[in-house]
Amino acid sequence: MKDMLDLKRSFHALRGMRGMSLVELMVAMTIGLLITAAIGYIYLGSRQTFRTVDDFSRIQENYRYALDQIGVDVRNAGFSGCVNVAINPSPGVPAGVLAPAAHVLRQSIQGYAGAAAWPGPAPAPANYVSNTEVLRIVASSGQGINVTAPMAGAAAAIAIADNPAGFAAGDALVISDCTHADVFNAGAVGGTTSVTPAATLQKPYSTGAEVYPLVDTVYFIGSNAAGNPSLYRRQNNNPVEELVENVENMVLRYGVDTTIPNDFAADNYQAVAGVADWLRVISTRVNLVFVSNNAVATGVQPCVVEGADCSQADGLLRQVATATYGLRNRLP
Repeated sequence: MKDMLDLKRSFHALRGMRGMSLVELMVAMTIGLLITAAIGYIYLGSRQTFRTVDDFSRIQENYRYALDQIGVDVRNAGFSGCVNVAINPSPGVPAGVLAPAAHVLRQSIQGYAGAAAWPGPAPAPANYVSNTEVLRIVASSGQGINVTAPMAGAAAAIAIADNPAGFAAGDALVISDCTHADVFNAGAVGGTTSVTPAATLQKPYSTGAEVYPLVDTVYFIGSNAAGNPSLYRRQNNNPVEELVENVENMVLRYGVDTTIPNDFAADNYQAVAGVADWLRVISTRVNLVFVSNNAVATGVQPCVVEGADCSQADGLLRQVATATYGLRNRLP
Protein backbone atom coordinates (compact mmCIF):
# COMPACT_ATOMS: atom_id res chain seq x y z
CA MET A 1 0.00 0.00 0.00
CA LYS A 2 2.78 2.35 0.85
CA ASP A 3 4.45 1.60 -2.46
CA MET A 4 1.26 2.46 -4.32
CA LEU A 5 1.00 5.79 -2.53
CA ASP A 6 4.65 6.59 -3.35
CA LEU A 7 4.01 5.70 -7.01
CA LYS A 8 1.00 8.03 -7.19
CA ARG A 9 2.96 10.85 -5.63
CA SER A 10 5.76 10.33 -8.18
CA PHE A 11 3.26 10.32 -11.03
CA HIS A 12 1.65 13.56 -9.89
CA ALA A 13 5.11 15.12 -9.46
CA LEU A 14 6.03 14.13 -13.00
CA ARG A 15 2.78 15.60 -14.35
CA GLY A 16 3.64 18.94 -12.61
CA MET A 17 7.05 18.93 -14.29
CA ARG A 18 5.87 18.28 -17.83
CA GLY A 19 7.10 20.67 -20.62
CA MET A 20 5.16 23.03 -22.91
CA SER A 21 3.01 21.67 -25.62
CA LEU A 22 3.70 22.46 -29.29
CA VAL A 23 0.79 24.92 -29.41
CA GLU A 24 2.03 26.73 -26.32
CA LEU A 25 5.54 26.90 -27.77
CA MET A 26 4.29 28.38 -31.06
CA VAL A 27 2.20 30.98 -29.23
CA ALA A 28 5.18 31.98 -27.11
CA MET A 29 7.43 32.25 -30.17
CA THR A 30 4.84 34.40 -31.97
CA ILE A 31 4.56 36.77 -29.02
CA GLY A 32 8.36 36.97 -28.82
CA LEU A 33 8.65 37.78 -32.51
CA LEU A 34 6.01 40.51 -32.22
CA ILE A 35 7.84 42.07 -29.28
CA THR A 36 11.18 41.88 -31.15
CA ALA A 37 9.64 43.43 -34.27
CA ALA A 38 8.12 46.24 -32.21
CA ILE A 39 11.45 46.96 -30.54
CA GLY A 40 13.21 46.90 -33.93
CA TYR A 41 10.64 49.26 -35.43
CA ILE A 42 11.03 51.69 -32.54
CA TYR A 43 14.82 51.48 -32.83
CA LEU A 44 14.85 52.12 -36.57
CA GLY A 45 12.39 54.98 -36.21
CA SER A 46 14.47 56.56 -33.45
CA ARG A 47 17.64 56.12 -35.50
CA GLN A 48 16.03 57.76 -38.55
CA THR A 49 14.75 60.62 -36.41
CA PHE A 50 18.19 61.09 -34.88
CA ARG A 51 19.87 61.18 -38.31
CA THR A 52 17.30 63.70 -39.59
CA VAL A 53 17.67 65.98 -36.56
CA ASP A 54 21.47 65.64 -36.69
CA ASP A 55 21.57 66.58 -40.39
CA PHE A 56 19.31 69.59 -39.82
CA SER A 57 21.50 70.71 -36.92
CA ARG A 58 24.63 70.43 -39.05
CA ILE A 59 22.98 72.41 -41.85
CA GLN A 60 21.95 75.20 -39.48
CA GLU A 61 25.39 75.34 -37.89
CA ASN A 62 27.06 75.45 -41.30
CA TYR A 63 24.84 78.10 -42.83
CA ARG A 64 25.38 80.48 -39.93
CA TYR A 65 29.13 80.19 -40.37
CA ALA A 66 29.00 80.45 -44.18
CA LEU A 67 26.75 83.51 -44.20
CA ASP A 68 28.88 85.20 -41.53
CA GLN A 69 32.03 84.71 -43.62
CA ILE A 70 30.46 86.00 -46.84
CA GLY A 71 28.72 88.84 -45.01
CA VAL A 72 31.94 90.27 -43.58
CA ASP A 73 33.52 90.43 -47.04
CA VAL A 74 30.44 91.82 -48.84
CA ARG A 75 29.99 94.59 -46.28
CA ASN A 76 33.68 95.47 -46.60
CA ALA A 77 33.68 95.52 -50.43
CA GLY A 78 35.45 98.58 -51.80
CA PHE A 79 37.02 99.63 -48.51
CA SER A 80 40.04 101.82 -49.21
CA GLY A 81 40.69 103.69 -46.01
CA CYS A 82 39.54 107.25 -45.41
CA VAL A 83 38.43 107.92 -48.98
CA ASN A 84 35.07 106.65 -50.25
CA VAL A 85 35.70 105.53 -53.83
CA ALA A 86 31.97 105.48 -54.62
CA ILE A 87 31.24 109.21 -54.30
CA ASN A 88 32.62 112.62 -55.26
CA PRO A 89 31.71 115.21 -52.63
CA SER A 90 32.23 118.48 -54.49
CA PRO A 91 33.52 119.77 -57.86
CA GLY A 92 37.26 120.11 -58.08
CA VAL A 93 37.94 117.72 -55.21
CA PRO A 94 38.90 114.32 -56.66
CA ALA A 95 37.69 112.21 -53.73
CA GLY A 96 36.81 108.76 -54.96
CA VAL A 97 39.41 108.86 -57.73
CA LEU A 98 41.30 105.61 -57.86
CA ALA A 99 44.34 104.91 -59.97
CA PRO A 100 44.37 102.95 -62.12
CA ALA A 101 40.80 104.09 -62.73
CA ALA A 102 39.70 100.75 -64.16
CA HIS A 103 40.97 98.75 -61.20
CA VAL A 104 38.44 96.41 -59.66
CA LEU A 105 38.62 98.12 -56.25
CA ARG A 106 36.42 100.89 -57.64
CA GLN A 107 34.05 98.21 -58.90
CA SER A 108 34.65 96.23 -55.68
CA ILE A 109 31.98 93.56 -56.24
CA GLN A 110 31.07 91.48 -59.27
CA GLY A 111 29.09 88.32 -59.90
CA TYR A 112 29.51 85.70 -62.58
CA ALA A 113 26.63 83.55 -63.80
CA GLY A 114 26.93 79.79 -63.64
CA ALA A 115 28.40 78.11 -66.71
CA ALA A 116 29.74 74.75 -67.83
CA ALA A 117 33.30 76.09 -67.53
CA TRP A 118 34.71 78.43 -64.89
CA PRO A 119 33.14 81.88 -65.47
CA GLY A 120 35.11 83.86 -62.88
CA PRO A 121 38.49 85.58 -62.81
CA ALA A 122 41.61 83.55 -63.58
CA PRO A 123 43.03 81.21 -62.52
CA ALA A 124 40.22 78.66 -62.81
CA PRO A 125 39.98 76.20 -59.90
CA ALA A 126 40.03 72.55 -60.93
CA ASN A 127 37.11 71.59 -58.67
CA TYR A 128 34.48 74.13 -59.81
CA VAL A 129 30.93 72.72 -59.87
CA SER A 130 29.39 73.53 -63.24
CA ASN A 131 26.46 75.95 -63.52
CA THR A 132 26.94 77.53 -60.09
CA GLU A 133 27.50 81.25 -59.60
CA VAL A 134 30.72 82.96 -58.55
CA LEU A 135 31.15 86.06 -56.38
CA ARG A 136 34.21 88.33 -56.42
CA ILE A 137 34.91 90.97 -53.75
CA VAL A 138 37.86 93.36 -53.65
CA ALA A 139 38.81 95.51 -50.67
CA SER A 140 41.66 96.84 -48.61
CA SER A 141 42.20 94.63 -45.60
CA GLY A 142 43.08 95.08 -41.97
CA GLN A 143 44.37 98.17 -40.23
CA GLY A 144 46.21 100.71 -42.35
CA ILE A 145 49.92 101.31 -41.79
CA ASN A 146 50.71 104.98 -41.24
CA VAL A 147 52.90 106.86 -43.70
CA THR A 148 55.55 108.48 -41.54
CA ALA A 149 57.07 111.01 -43.95
CA PRO A 150 56.08 112.82 -47.18
CA MET A 151 57.04 110.97 -50.36
CA ALA A 152 59.85 112.63 -52.33
CA GLY A 153 57.88 112.06 -55.54
CA ALA A 154 54.95 110.12 -56.96
CA ALA A 155 57.20 107.12 -57.69
CA ALA A 156 59.43 107.41 -54.62
CA ALA A 157 59.62 105.09 -51.63
CA ILE A 158 56.81 105.31 -49.08
CA ALA A 159 58.02 105.52 -45.48
CA ILE A 160 55.84 103.31 -43.26
CA ALA A 161 55.63 102.88 -39.50
CA ASP A 162 55.79 99.09 -39.55
CA ASN A 163 55.10 96.05 -41.69
CA PRO A 164 52.93 93.67 -39.61
CA ALA A 165 51.19 92.33 -42.75
CA GLY A 166 54.53 91.25 -44.21
CA PHE A 167 54.43 93.28 -47.45
CA ALA A 168 56.62 91.68 -50.10
CA ALA A 169 57.70 92.66 -53.61
CA GLY A 170 54.88 92.05 -56.06
CA ASP A 171 52.08 92.35 -53.49
CA ALA A 172 49.01 94.41 -54.43
CA LEU A 173 48.67 97.34 -52.04
CA VAL A 174 46.50 100.42 -51.56
CA ILE A 175 47.62 103.83 -50.36
CA SER A 176 44.97 106.40 -49.55
CA ASP A 177 44.25 109.63 -47.75
CA CYS A 178 40.87 111.35 -47.56
CA THR A 179 40.97 112.65 -51.15
CA HIS A 180 42.85 110.10 -53.22
CA ALA A 181 43.58 106.40 -53.39
CA ASP A 182 46.05 104.42 -55.47
CA VAL A 183 46.31 100.70 -56.09
CA PHE A 184 49.85 99.58 -56.85
CA ASN A 185 52.17 96.60 -56.80
CA ALA A 186 55.10 96.77 -54.44
CA GLY A 187 58.31 97.04 -56.45
CA ALA A 188 60.59 96.77 -53.44
CA VAL A 189 60.11 96.52 -49.69
CA GLY A 190 62.62 97.91 -47.22
CA GLY A 191 61.90 95.62 -44.27
CA THR A 192 59.56 97.38 -41.87
CA THR A 193 60.39 100.94 -42.89
CA SER A 194 59.47 101.48 -46.55
CA VAL A 195 57.71 100.16 -49.63
CA THR A 196 58.38 101.42 -53.16
CA PRO A 197 55.57 101.38 -55.74
CA ALA A 198 56.31 99.63 -59.04
CA ALA A 199 54.49 102.42 -60.92
CA THR A 200 54.01 106.17 -60.57
CA LEU A 201 51.13 107.13 -58.27
CA GLN A 202 48.66 109.96 -58.81
CA LYS A 203 50.57 112.15 -56.39
CA PRO A 204 53.21 111.97 -53.67
CA TYR A 205 51.36 111.08 -50.46
CA SER A 206 52.20 112.64 -47.14
CA THR A 207 51.77 111.85 -43.47
CA GLY A 208 48.14 111.08 -42.72
CA ALA A 209 47.97 108.60 -45.59
CA GLU A 210 47.84 104.87 -44.89
CA VAL A 211 48.95 101.73 -46.73
CA TYR A 212 46.83 98.57 -46.83
CA PRO A 213 47.11 95.12 -48.37
CA LEU A 214 44.60 94.61 -51.20
CA VAL A 215 42.57 91.39 -50.94
CA ASP A 216 40.81 89.91 -53.96
CA THR A 217 38.34 87.30 -52.65
CA VAL A 218 36.42 84.83 -54.80
CA TYR A 219 33.61 82.59 -53.48
CA PHE A 220 32.46 79.57 -55.47
CA ILE A 221 31.01 76.07 -55.19
CA GLY A 222 33.52 73.26 -55.66
CA SER A 223 33.79 69.51 -55.09
CA ASN A 224 35.90 68.39 -52.14
CA ALA A 225 38.08 65.29 -51.89
CA ALA A 226 35.07 63.18 -50.87
CA GLY A 227 33.14 64.32 -53.95
CA ASN A 228 30.70 66.45 -51.97
CA PRO A 229 29.81 70.02 -53.01
CA SER A 230 31.26 72.69 -50.72
CA LEU A 231 31.55 76.46 -50.42
CA TYR A 232 35.11 77.49 -51.29
CA ARG A 233 37.05 80.75 -51.02
CA ARG A 234 40.21 81.94 -52.75
CA GLN A 235 42.06 85.07 -51.67
CA ASN A 236 44.57 86.65 -54.04
CA ASN A 237 46.76 83.89 -55.50
CA ASN A 238 46.62 81.69 -52.41
CA PRO A 239 45.33 78.11 -52.65
CA VAL A 240 41.57 77.66 -52.45
CA GLU A 241 40.17 76.81 -49.02
CA GLU A 242 37.06 74.82 -48.20
CA LEU A 243 34.78 76.73 -45.84
CA VAL A 244 31.64 74.61 -45.50
CA GLU A 245 30.75 71.17 -46.82
CA ASN A 246 27.44 70.17 -48.42
CA VAL A 247 26.66 73.51 -50.08
CA GLU A 248 25.06 72.49 -53.35
CA ASN A 249 24.52 75.89 -54.95
CA MET A 250 24.98 79.63 -54.49
CA VAL A 251 22.39 81.94 -56.03
CA LEU A 252 23.01 85.70 -55.90
CA ARG A 253 20.88 88.78 -56.44
CA TYR A 254 22.27 92.30 -56.54
CA GLY A 255 20.47 95.39 -55.21
CA VAL A 256 20.85 98.09 -57.87
CA ASP A 257 20.34 101.82 -57.31
CA THR A 258 18.78 102.94 -60.59
CA THR A 259 17.93 106.47 -59.40
CA ILE A 260 19.91 109.31 -61.02
CA PRO A 261 21.47 110.93 -59.10
CA ASN A 262 22.05 108.08 -56.66
CA ASP A 263 19.81 107.95 -53.61
CA PHE A 264 21.78 104.99 -52.18
CA ALA A 265 18.74 102.70 -51.99
CA ALA A 266 18.23 99.47 -53.91
CA ASP A 267 15.41 99.97 -56.40
CA ASN A 268 15.38 96.31 -57.50
CA TYR A 269 17.33 93.09 -57.17
CA GLN A 270 18.84 91.65 -60.32
CA ALA A 271 20.58 88.48 -61.39
CA VAL A 272 24.02 88.82 -62.99
CA ALA A 273 22.61 89.32 -66.48
CA GLY A 274 20.43 92.22 -65.30
CA VAL A 275 23.25 94.31 -63.78
CA ALA A 276 24.28 96.90 -66.35
CA ASP A 277 26.64 98.87 -64.07
CA TRP A 278 28.33 97.17 -61.13
CA LEU A 279 29.15 100.56 -59.62
CA ARG A 280 25.42 100.94 -58.88
CA VAL A 281 25.20 97.75 -56.83
CA ILE A 282 24.74 98.73 -53.20
CA SER A 283 23.61 95.44 -51.64
CA THR A 284 23.80 91.72 -52.29
CA ARG A 285 21.35 88.95 -51.44
CA VAL A 286 23.09 85.61 -50.93
CA ASN A 287 21.24 82.28 -51.16
CA LEU A 288 23.06 79.07 -50.25
CA VAL A 289 21.42 75.70 -50.91
CA PHE A 290 22.52 73.16 -48.28
CA VAL A 291 22.04 69.39 -48.53
CA SER A 292 22.14 66.71 -45.84
CA ASN A 293 24.84 64.11 -45.41
CA ASN A 294 22.34 61.27 -45.43
CA ALA A 295 19.35 60.28 -47.54
CA VAL A 296 16.80 60.70 -44.76
CA ALA A 297 13.94 62.40 -46.64
CA THR A 298 10.80 60.57 -47.67
CA GLY A 299 9.50 61.70 -51.03
CA VAL A 300 10.56 64.90 -52.77
CA GLN A 301 11.27 67.66 -50.26
CA PRO A 302 10.23 71.20 -51.31
CA CYS A 303 13.11 73.52 -52.19
CA VAL A 304 12.74 76.96 -53.78
CA VAL A 305 15.51 79.51 -54.31
CA GLU A 306 14.76 82.90 -55.87
CA GLY A 307 11.54 81.51 -57.32
CA ALA A 308 13.21 78.49 -58.95
CA ASP A 309 12.53 74.90 -57.94
CA CYS A 310 15.64 73.23 -56.48
CA SER A 311 14.02 70.02 -55.22
CA GLN A 312 15.33 66.61 -56.25
CA ALA A 313 14.11 63.05 -55.72
CA ASP A 314 17.34 61.79 -54.15
CA GLY A 315 16.28 61.43 -50.52
CA LEU A 316 18.46 64.31 -49.33
CA LEU A 317 17.21 67.13 -47.15
CA ARG A 318 17.64 70.62 -48.60
CA GLN A 319 17.52 73.98 -46.89
CA VAL A 320 18.00 77.43 -48.42
CA ALA A 321 19.85 79.96 -46.26
CA THR A 322 19.35 83.59 -47.29
CA ALA A 323 20.87 86.87 -46.11
CA THR A 324 21.07 90.39 -47.56
CA TYR A 325 24.11 92.63 -46.99
CA GLY A 326 24.65 96.29 -47.71
CA LEU A 327 27.94 97.48 -49.22
CA ARG A 328 28.92 99.92 -46.49
CA ASN A 329 31.54 101.64 -48.63
CA ARG A 330 28.95 102.51 -51.27
CA LEU A 331 26.98 104.61 -48.81
CA PRO A 332 27.59 108.33 -48.25
